[in-house]
Amino acid sequence: MASERAELQGALVQEMPWYVSAAVRYQIAVADQLGMPLTDIHAISALLEIGPAGARQLADLMGMTTGAVTRLVDRLERAGYVRREPDPADRRRIVIQVVPERVADIAQYYESMDTRWQDQLAGYTNAQLEFLIDFLRQGRHHAQAETTVLRSKGRPHATRRRRTD
Repeated sequence: MASERAELQGALVQEMPWYVSAAVRYQIAVADQLGMPLTDIHAISALLEIGPAGARQLADLMGMTTGAVTRLVDRLERAGYVRREPDPADRRRIVIQVVPERVADIAQYYESMDTRWQDQLAGYTNAQLEFLIDFLRQGRHHAQAETTVLRSKGRPHATRRRRTD
């Protein structure tokens, strides 16, 4: 019994990074189809997750400098995926918001994956679905916590180190 549990835990621990890698490769393929940098796709996803955000908040979430986020937002704004608007809570501040109609254009690349997930989920009980939701939420929180630790101990964003030779 204990050996079976250890095998199951080992298989799960092995499978998780493979799942994450496959998901990242899928995101890269979507970005390639759209002719966009992967970071731009992730920024749109981040804004869909957190809602309208200031450049600093988006930069912190993405692990980028505010200058890099400004260039990213400029690209997304030119392409019509986001717009800058006054913050309703503080009209002196600007927030970045997705343009739902343009983001819907991206959705076509996720329709077949959505169908696959819906088909897969149809075979699970409510208890299994509740478990999966809990597992994914806790995993997201762990990933966010580990990201914070990495950024606080090392490089906070993707700036290049200067060569010293």
